[in-house]
Amino acid sequence: MKIFIDPGHGGPDPGAVGNGVTEEFVNLNVSLELARLLRDAGFDVRLYRTTSDDGVLENKNADLRNRAAQANSWGADYFISIHTNSSERPAAQGVEAYVYRLGTASERLAQSIVDSVSDELGSINRGVMQANFAVLRRTNMPAVLVELGYLTNATEALNLNSPAWQRAVADAIFQGIVNYTGYPV
Repeated sequence: MKIFIDPGHGGPDPGAVGNGVTEEFVNLNVSLELARLLRDAGFDVRLYRTTSDDGVLENKNADLRNRAAQANSWGADYFISIHTNSSERPAAQGVEAYVYRLGTASERLAQSIVDSVSDELGSINRGVMQANFAVLRRTNMPAVLVELGYLTNATEALNLNSPAWQRAVADAIFQGIVNYTGYPV
């Protein structure tokens, strides 16, 4: 089974910044650990980037198209994009996921991931929502964009910046994928 992991942002686009934590680095660290867990379990895995700017295009729209195009050309079975959130409301918190269409395999996979992260780490479960994000719209396989928590929430920022928490959330995402796919581990 082939899983394409997209560590969101990178290169010229660091993503959200809050409480001294930068999104692109959290996304990358979680994605690298998730890739390791999946490979150890026998999944075939590709990452869009393995460093801060590895292969990230300068033009943001072209870069988003490229992320989906790489997953499509590889023939991935699933596409997982890892992100962290921000809000004007510092109290905003929790894990959530986005899919292009509700009522699809993407939504069921997203729900499995969000439920696993919420159950394993005690994060507030904000559910699965529909969004017209390029990486979701342009992929040919079930695609999920996961928002791990809010950098603008002081408590969640501490967690998101913690290597131990990053490993734990990667494991929870891994468990959500395994629970959904039924892939023997």
